[in-house]
Amino acid sequence: MRSPTLPAGPEALGIELSADAAVRDGWLVRELYAPHGLDGPPGVLQGGFSAGVTMAAARLADRFGAPVTAVDARLHKPTPLGKVLEARVRPSEATARYEVETWDGETRLVSAEVELAGHEPAARAFDLLELATVPLPEPEPQHIFPGCWVCGPEPSHAHGQRIHPRHHRQGAVVQPWVADEVLAGERYTVDPVVVSAVLDCPTVWASMHEVEALGLAGPLLAGFHLRFYRDAPVMEPLRTVARFDEADGRKLRARGALVDEDGITYAVASALQIAVPQAVAQG
Repeated sequence: MRSPTLPAGPEALGIELSADAAVRDGWLVRELYAPHGLDGPPGVLQGGFSAGVTMAAARLADRFGAPVTAVDARLHKPTPLGKVLEARVRPSEATARYEVETWDGETRLVSAEVELAGHEPAARAFDLLELATVPLPEPEPQHIFPGCWVCGPEPSHAHGQRIHPRHHRQGAVVQPWVADEVLAGERYTVDPVVVSAVLDCPTVWASMHEVEALGLAGPLLAGFHLRFYRDAPVMEPLRTVARFDEADGRKLRARGALVDEDGITYAVASALQIAVPQAVAQG
C-alpha cells in the first residue's frame, strides 16, 4: 500500500484506503488493503467487512458528511487478505447514493450501492426486537470458521471479538456484545464498518441447521443489505440477534439486528448466504 493512507473503519482494524485517488472512466479509484487477521473463512476478508468497506470508500467521495443510511451489496468473489486491491466509487443517478465496487486486478469482488442521507427514523423489525430481552442462551464455540474475526474462538487479530453463537431455538440466535472503545468511529460510537461485520455472522448461525440438512460445510455471504437507525454506543451492553427466514436450495436468507435490552434497534441486516461444500475460500 502506498503512503499516505486513510483508515477504512477504526484504525485498530488495519483496513486502509489510499489518500490519493485517481479518476478512471468516471470512477474515483483508490487502493484498498485489508490485513491478515480479519478472516471470515480462512484467508479471506470476513463477509460483513467486505460489504462494509464500501461505506468507507463512499464517505471519502462524499462532501456532505451525512451518516450512512444503508448499503446494499453483492459479493461476487471472496476478498483476499494481505493484498493491495482497488476500491472504485462514482455517484449514482439517485441523490446521496454512490455505486462502489472493489476489485482484485480484473476480478470484481464486491458491488454495492451506498446511501449517505442520515439514519432512517424507525425500524420495523419487531420479530428481531423480540430477541432483545429473552434469556441469554449458553455460548456454543464453533470450529467451522475458527479464525473468524467476529465469531471464531481463535482469531489471530488482536481485536478479534469471539462472539460465540448462542441459539435461542432453531433458526434464532442471540449473542451479547460490548464494543470496545477501539472500535469507535468518528462520533465515538460503533463504526458502521464494524456493525456490518458483526451482523453477518449471526445470520450464518441462524441458518446453520439448513446447511447441515443439505449435508454441506457452511455458508458464504453472497448478498447483504444493511440499514442504520441509530448510532450504537461503545462500552455498553448490546445484542446481535438473527432469525432464519427461508431456503431455496443452497440459497439461505436470514435477517439480523443490533439491539439493546431497552428495546432500541440500531441497525438491521438482511443476508443471502450460499451453502458450500467446503468452508474455505473459493477462487
